[in-house]
Amino acid sequence: MQSIFKKNLEKLSAYQPGPSTDEIKKMYGLEKVVKLDSNENVYGASPNVQKAIIEDALFPELYPDCRNSDLRDELSKRLCVHSDRFLFGAGLDEIIVLISRAFLDASSSIVMAWPTFYEYYCHAQIEGAATKKIPCTPDGKHDLQAMLRAIDGTTKVVWICNPNNPTGTYLTKDELDAFIEAVPKNVLIVIDEAYIDFVTAKDFPNGLNYLNAFENVLVLRTFSKAYGLASFRIGYAIGSLRIIDEINKVRPPFNNPRLSQVAALAALRDDAFKKDCINKNRKVLAETAIFLRKKGIQFFDSQANFIYIKTDHPEQVALYCRKHGFLINSFQDGVRVTIGKSEDMKRFLPILEKTLLDRVTESSI
Repeated sequence: MQSIFKKNLEKLSAYQPGPSTDEIKKMYGLEKVVKLDSNENVYGASPNVQKAIIEDALFPELYPDCRNSDLRDELSKRLCVHSDRFLFGAGLDEIIVLISRAFLDASSSIVMAWPTFYEYYCHAQIEGAATKKIPCTPDGKHDLQAMLRAIDGTTKVVWICNPNNPTGTYLTKDELDAFIEAVPKNVLIVIDEAYIDFVTAKDFPNGLNYLNAFENVLVLRTFSKAYGLASFRIGYAIGSLRIIDEINKVRPPFNNPRLSQVAALAALRDDAFKKDCINKNRKVLAETAIFLRKKGIQFFDSQANFIYIKTDHPEQVALYCRKHGFLINSFQDGVRVTIGKSEDMKRFLPILEKTLLDRVTESSI
């Protein structure tokens, strides 16, 4: 029986979602559980989204618009990019799948930072491609020089997550300019800008500015984060017609439900709501950074809606926080915390401090 399965999957495990918030409440006798583990918009989506969905004629028996025409045209106007240069997917997860399917095979390889978004590695593995994981620098950034050295004749795709998930760090315009110039033109450079809306740094590069000069650049963006539409699963890629046409060959038709398209369009048009969410995030992020500095807790300066905190016992920290009603994500040398609402973070930070600085014992967990 085993021989019928794809050999490339042997080193992979199926995604294992954690317990639901209701399960955690029952497990620890909690009245409230705050999710700070998935980088969701803690302020939700624009009220216009609900209104648009209710008013929309659903026509459940009909397939959705395969081209995402209304959303495509609105993005084209706002971003000053030709409408044919967009490709839509069920979140960026599906777009990563499509890129991997279109470009990778057993004779190819990818280059990526580590840690960064796991899905880049996962789908390279599924396609049989080799993965070159280049450790981030001590300050949590992509090591671009090491990544350049890792590129060889087998390299088909280089992944750049900017700002990086999970570290929240970013590459400056000068750094990314030099890197893109140095990458061979027959290697696809994917710039994942899922968190670009939260960026405040003046020297942050807008990936769209590379598209006209470099046909091998593809930019990814999503409605899951700043727009608060994670449950609707809608993201998009922007690139040259040649790249978009190639990826479209492996894209399933009708992959974005009608309601997802309606929701995304309504969210996109409510600039005031998104701006308010971003401003709140920045304020609470700054307050969080001040708290951590005062306590002497190590963290990376973040340009996203989360913060990465260094610790040598990440799983223990995450478990202790879960027991006290806060879900966070653990990594090899730290924990990633979504920046929550001000009142939630004021309750959370003392709990985090206790397990980080007091080295809470496993028996107390």
